[in-house]
Parts: sequence; C-alpha cells; structure tokens
Amino acid sequence: MPPDTRPLGDIAAAPQECELISANAIEIATGFKDFTAVRTKMDKGRFASCSVAEDLTPEGKLGLVIEVLDPSPHDAEALEHTKLTTKGNDLPDALGPGFAARRKNAQNETISFVYGWTPDYKRLLSVNIYTSAPGRDSLADATEFFRQLKPILLDKPA
Repeated sequence: MPPDTRPLGDIAAAPQECELISANAIEIATGFKDFTAVRTKMDKGRFASCSVAEDLTPEGKLGLVIEVLDPSPHDAEALEHTKLTTKGNDLPDALGPGFAARRKNAQNETISFVYGWTPDYKRLLSVNIYTSAPGRDSLADATEFFRQLKPILLDKPA
C-alpha cells in the first residue's frame, strides 16, 4: 500500500467531535469511517479527554485518545523513565518539553503517542493513536495533533 501523506489539516475544523477535534482529521489518522467519540470534562467544563472508537462494544477498536492530565500524575523522573523505556525522541524545541514514541499494549499492538507537559510538570497533554489508517505515519499524526492542540489545551492557564 502506498503511503498516505495527506495532511490532517486544521485539527479543530468543523465538523468537530468532543467539541474540539476535527472529524475529518480523526478519519484520516485512524481510517475509521464510522466512529464514536466520547468527551470527558474537568471541573468548570474544561476539556479532560476525547476517546475515539470504532464502536463502544468490548470488541470495538480504540482509535485515538487525547487527554489533559491536570494535575499530571507523572514527575520529571517518571517522564524521563517512560521516554527511555519507549526509546522516545524529544519534541522539537517549539513544541517541548515532551517526547514522541511507540509502545506495545497488552494485546501486542503498537501505540504511537506524544507526551508534552508544562515546564513545571503540573499539566500533561497526551495524544495516543491506537489504530492508524493504512499507509499513515501514526507517530507523525500524533505529533501533528499535539502541535495543534498544545496552544489550546496545554499553554492556556489552568
């Protein structure tokens, strides 16, 4: 299969899922034509997470999970350990601090993910792609979701 190099486009373009994420970008990255997106909120209605699955049955494939952890459960040492054990690569300076990597889940499936945090380690934004569309570079897609969502979800004061 040839590589699919279509850009994800504006991650926040309409129509949106979870009141934030472009349905088109989700479809390009995951390959899901039909999917269900579930949003959770923190106090004061702030975005907490968006989980995208083919369907909500136990057999349904998980596609994409975006989470803001505030406060972050991970300190600098834990994040550095995760980066080392997953052979993660630092994000470019304009996106950091953070890293991008791949890991295996319990079902031995490869998950591409990006972790980025505030300089004080208090808030963490994670983008996880569990199911990637054929021919897509899921790590590049996870990084692009992170790049566009960081100013909206991580850089804003809590």
